[in-house]
Amino acid sequence: MFDYNFIKIGYSLIIAPIIIFGLLLNLFEKYLPTAVIQTIRYGKFAYKGEKDQFITKLEVPKEYFKHFYVFSTAYSSLVLIVMINIYVFGASVPLGFVQLLDFTVGVSRQSTVSAFSSLLALFLLTVQCYRRLYETYTIQVFASHSKINVFHYVVGFAHYAGAIGAIIGEAPEFAQTNHKSYLDLNDIRLLDVIGLIVFLWGWTHQYISNIILANLRKDHRGAVITHEHKIPSGDLFELVSNPHLLTEIVMYAGLTLILLGNTTWYYVMAWIIANQVEVALLNHWWYKQTFKDYPKERKAIIPYIY
Repeated sequence: MFDYNFIKIGYSLIIAPIIIFGLLLNLFEKYLPTAVIQTIRYGKFAYKGEKDQFITKLEVPKEYFKHFYVFSTAYSSLVLIVMINIYVFGASVPLGFVQLLDFTVGVSRQSTVSAFSSLLALFLLTVQCYRRLYETYTIQVFASHSKINVFHYVVGFAHYAGAIGAIIGEAPEFAQTNHKSYLDLNDIRLLDVIGLIVFLWGWTHQYISNIILANLRKDHRGAVITHEHKIPSGDLFELVSNPHLLTEIVMYAGLTLILLGNTTWYYVMAWIIANQVEVALLNHWWYKQTFKDYPKERKAIIPYIY
């Protein structure tokens, strides 16, 4: 049996390209092949020139983002039920989970956080998946012509599978246990409380941001009247161009506080930062180029700074 943490390896393999190609795109875009530009750019800031036909064949509608949340909601719910059954009712870890984690996280994995912290983190991630499922099917308005590369599509599934695997891969009973394998409220730490507050702040403001964006394309009755892009305003949009991306980082930072010590989760956090910052920069530059009256005081993703 292999004893490698393939979740760490997998995240490393998607973090490196987003950083390398992101820097190349940001600094030397005019020198890059069309195929590279077209692969990275999507949505409102998609490549507008003559397209590479092979890359075009690898594109799917952007609204396929919905599929991520169908998968992640179902999978996270299943794992959450299994975890509750173990920590609350004293059940054993199903053999299938053991075999999956042996392969993806390694047979010598150790528990690095308490049962309470593991369960709290998974619960919060599951709540986020449910909210995003609701938003993508009932609130968000996707432009019919908007496309994403199949690479982004596949990575979306891999991210949620990896994030859930990272949580349980170093949780008591799912790994070689260094902590109590049952739920004990005495294990609640200040970091759990702070992480919960940080997560809920990000969760709330991301929902507000997504409502604001969706309402730009709807009338007062909620009917879609346009697919045009407009300048959003209100809440965190007064500070940054991409509060929905900023709050994604904030939520995962909250989970990182709760999971402090879980080394696999750090790779998840690194991916979130790398991906959200790159997308935020492309979005911000698109807004500034498209709207001559775009507020000059707004930053890309970090209020007052960047």
